[in-house]
Amino acid sequence: MKILNWMSATLDDAEPLAALFRRAEASAPVGLDQRPEGVHLRLATLGPDLARHTLVGVADDGTVAAYAEVADMGEVDGVRRLRLTAVAHPDLRGDVRTELHRWLVERAEQLRRNGGTARAAVLGTRCAENDEAGHRLLVEEGFTPARHERDLVLAVPESPPTVALPPGLVLEPVDARYEELTRLAHNEAYADSPAAVRPDQRTWPQHAVAHPRFLPGLSCMLLAEEGRADNPVAAFLFALADEGTDEPTALLHCLGTRQPWRRHGLATAMIVRALHQARSSGYRRLRLQVSDTNHPALALYRGLGFTESGRGHAVLMRRLAAD
Repeated sequence: MKILNWMSATLDDAEPLAALFRRAEASAPVGLDQRPEGVHLRLATLGPDLARHTLVGVADDGTVAAYAEVADMGEVDGVRRLRLTAVAHPDLRGDVRTELHRWLVERAEQLRRNGGTARAAVLGTRCAENDEAGHRLLVEEGFTPARHERDLVLAVPESPPTVALPPGLVLEPVDARYEELTRLAHNEAYADSPAAVRPDQRTWPQHAVAHPRFLPGLSCMLLAEEGRADNPVAAFLFALADEGTDEPTALLHCLGTRQPWRRHGLATAMIVRALHQARSSGYRRLRLQVSDTNHPALALYRGLGFTESGRGHAVLMRRLAAD
């Protein structure tokens, strides 16, 4: 197999890219969405950047066999965060992967300079645990291992436990009236996580309630009593249907607690609620991902019975210094 043509991605590429992602995930999983509708959403989220920040390689047999994407994840403490994604068909030669990564770094450098202001940037990318060649390539390109994302699963028990809430909090389904406050709570909760997505008002719906696999029954938020905080949303959980497994599985896609409310058992309460809802909705497993550097969360999930699925991946990073 050989790449004959390189071009930018369009929304029409969702289906062939999904086929490429399925083939790549079968041999080296990094958590890519393998459904055409999920890939379409990924491309649509890039908006006007789609043409400039994607690269598609078409092979000599006419199939889409390579893909690269630079996504702007926002700025934290004056440092721009850029997510790099490179996917290559397993039958391609190694030099194609090298070409993809070098294009990504060059495009990231252009993004760093965008608007005439040179600023520091941090590049982040995923690599499957079993992808030794990919790991070696990234290290050669100046990336260093930062952490591992653990993929954890939990069988839904027939009789889930019950947990009492701290005084002054009420557990509610996700309510559209709190949409913007929930977005602000999300970005505050993930402020100390360098790799986390911090959606703006445009991208927030696709990250949460407008996601095509959103599960309103398993999702929830914890509200503080009126007058106790400027933002009553203390914690939140968004669940998605995980359609990539044979057993009915719900993915705990996004779970966070704002700083003032941490260490009060809020995450446990929301997960226990999700277990009850999962049992009544026909889901038999919960799944989530957590960084191995997030020791309190990892201990919490393992204490609840979550175990490794074997589909985790490494995250590697590279810094682009300001001029």
